[in-house]
Amino acid sequence: MVGKACEGDWEYRTDRAPVPVKITVKKFIGDDWMIACMVPKGNMMHCMVREAEGTLKQIKYNTTDKELPVEIMEVEGLMADFFEGGITDIKREGESLRLTSGGKEMVFTLDKDKSM
Repeated sequence: MVGKACEGDWEYRTDRAPVPVKITVKKFIGDDWMIACMVPKGNMMHCMVREAEGTLKQIKYNTTDKELPVEIMEVEGLMADFFEGGITDIKREGESLRLTSGGKEMVFTLDKDKSM
């Protein structure tokens, strides 16, 4: 389950885009968490999730709507679909962060550029 160790900056590298996907996880007031996601030169996506009885429930999802460069369209579509599925779990595993949404999982790694 999501905990203080999940907070921070993470990235997802894929050969589908020339730049890594960046996410930030931040604890808000009470049991609320914010997950912000961006593919550089793309749209900003963010969602709010709430911890309740040992599970997460996505309570809000927003995205900007700007025109995308062709080289990031595929990976941004993948990320938008993932976030729209509703984040239901976030777990830290060493230097990796596993997010579950809509029955699918994605694994992000610690953003080395931000942690230095």
